[in-house]
Amino acid sequence: MLANPNYMAFYPTNLFHLFLPFNYAFKLHFIIHPILAGLGAYFLARRLGIVCVASFVGALAYQFSGTVLSFLNLYNLVPAVALLPWIGWAFYGALQRNWVKRSFLFGSLLGLQAIAFEPLLFQCVLWMLLGLAALHVIEAKERAEATATLMRVGFLGAAFALGLAAVQVIPTLELFQRSARSKLPFSEVSIWSMHPLDLLNALVPNLFGHYYTIGLATSWGGSIHHGREGYLVSFFLGAFLLLLAALSLTSGRKKLRLILFILTAMGIFLALGKYNPAYQWLYQHVSLFTIGRYPSKYFLLSTLALCMMASLGAEAMLEKHAILVRKGRWIAISAMLLAGAFVIFWLYLGSRPDILEAWLRLEIGPTESGKKNFPALIAHLRQSLLSSGIFLSIGAILVLAASRIKGKLLLSAMLPALVAAELAPANLRLSPLISEADLEFVPDVNKYIERLHLREPFRVIPPTTLLPATRFPDVTLHTPNQSLAWLNYFFKMSGQAFHGIMNGISYSLDRSVDHLNTREADVLWRICTNLSESSSLTLFQKLNSPIVLSMIEIKDPRLRLLSKFDTKSQLPVHAYWLDDTVKRAYFASGYDFVPTQEEALKRFLDPDFPVGNTVILEGQGGQKTGEMGAGTTSIVEYKNSSVVCDVNAKIPGYLVLLDSHYPGWVASLDGRETKILRANYAFRAVSIPAGKHRVEFRYRPVSLYVGLIVTCTALLGGLAVILRTGKS
Repeated sequence: MLANPNYMAFYPTNLFHLFLPFNYAFKLHFIIHPILAGLGAYFLARRLGIVCVASFVGALAYQFSGTVLSFLNLYNLVPAVALLPWIGWAFYGALQRNWVKRSFLFGSLLGLQAIAFEPLLFQCVLWMLLGLAALHVIEAKERAEATATLMRVGFLGAAFALGLAAVQVIPTLELFQRSARSKLPFSEVSIWSMHPLDLLNALVPNLFGHYYTIGLATSWGGSIHHGREGYLVSFFLGAFLLLLAALSLTSGRKKLRLILFILTAMGIFLALGKYNPAYQWLYQHVSLFTIGRYPSKYFLLSTLALCMMASLGAEAMLEKHAILVRKGRWIAISAMLLAGAFVIFWLYLGSRPDILEAWLRLEIGPTESGKKNFPALIAHLRQSLLSSGIFLSIGAILVLAASRIKGKLLLSAMLPALVAAELAPANLRLSPLISEADLEFVPDVNKYIERLHLREPFRVIPPTTLLPATRFPDVTLHTPNQSLAWLNYFFKMSGQAFHGIMNGISYSLDRSVDHLNTREADVLWRICTNLSESSSLTLFQKLNSPIVLSMIEIKDPRLRLLSKFDTKSQLPVHAYWLDDTVKRAYFASGYDFVPTQEEALKRFLDPDFPVGNTVILEGQGGQKTGEMGAGTTSIVEYKNSSVVCDVNAKIPGYLVLLDSHYPGWVASLDGRETKILRANYAFRAVSIPAGKHRVEFRYRPVSLYVGLIVTCTALLGGLAVILRTGKS
């Protein structure tokens, strides 16, 4: 887990799982962070000197923006929406006074972001800090002193953050480079980029329809969103919010406005990803951009900056400066013209829906058009255009009338009310609701596998590995409605790996969502997906994978049908038993030394390789033919961090364990430490003399203990400095 900070092994809300039922801990994670996001945005705006009501408007917009609520679909990314404004608040506060104490607060929040590290969102934090640092320097009377304070706060805060997060960072640095994630092509990391049409989605709600139906029946953005919903389901900020952001031009805070505008532009520039030629150049030449995926995440930076600009605009309306009357009039007139265009377009599409349907069919393509509900799509689009037109009109009228409204109370109530009225109905539907019954549902195929009670560990081949998506048959679900929730049932009922982990099933050559499988496992997965069905089964025989799941019938003499299971579709899932699979642990009296890991892979894939009694090792040592029956093994204990095997060897040989060769594992032979060798390209082996022996594998990662020591030292050191500073 520590190879990927997205698992957030040490993040505070994940610790809820230690003492709360899963469902409560899981829900609290999603409840706490949006609330903290809104509070953080409010206090950041206040720290920037914006008045209370205007700060509340910006905070409300941030909390209910499409960007922030889209992150509720992503458990591992939702902390970023809360931490981003709070980190800015702590950093800017430390620059103003009491820099020592406040630097530790800033470092603590930055350390939390590092513990929940997501590369692109961490960059958003860095860009925001650079913007606030520039604001502090250009607004300071003594710029040399301001720069010195900036350097002190930055160094102390960053050092404390790294120390605090060392328990996560140090193992990640060791393990990340061994994963498939460490080398991803640009075409893969940039798949979910912010399409230029997504900029229009910031103004128009539900621009691409509603995603959560089977086959995306009521949405049309698949052609620009990698065949599914966007990584951020919505970029919607609201017509009224954007009008308020435009009104920041009337604010007297020119330097703050400039910094916020630059941050907005920077977020959009990076979020465009593959649609921005400069981003590909950055990916190829600047290492900072090479470790993250899906550039659309950068729009979180733009969202926060635009919400702060909206706070400035709201402040200008409340203070009713003369410049608001002069410049605000033209901004309001422009908004009225745009609102009129939306209403005219709404009326035109109502009279000529065939034009919109023809355009949508062209955009969607002939293959997918048959799955779409075009009347619903057209209705959604027209309603969205009308909604934006209405709120633009109301906002423009309010701007024109602001200088004539006596007192601030009415205006103070109307500003947040309009923001909430536009954002909440459109964005609170962005996350599909799944009940506890859906979550806890255990399909028949999983129950069947659990009931097999095999004596030793084994792996299951999921249908998506043996038959990848490119060769997967079309599936028609037999469901009472088109809710996407039925797909969750289908994935579980068909035994797909992502939905079976909680049942304790070990899958064979399943590619993890975050590509945190080892490079060797990733190579084997790629090879398997390109092999014929028969050759794939031969490979799985070598990988301790006796159970094969498939959505189609497989004719092979090595397979025995165990059972079939309903999937609420025309395709049942077939469970087969694959004969002659190698045990998870076996004794090899023969060996075959090869010079490189590449040669080991080639030898391992050879159909004639005698895997049951011979092991492939790397280095110098020659070859020896294995003997059948030269030794036996049994697994006495098999846990996440320990494996214990008994071996009875008639002659010297090797114990081969078909678990990944991975840093942190140590082995002992009869209580004495012994070396773990890389075996069969990706697995483990230990040299065994003749006789009866016990071999123990224990997971004891040095990087974890080093990181833990550094983190504890940083905590104690920070506490000592704070207490000493407080006394002085």
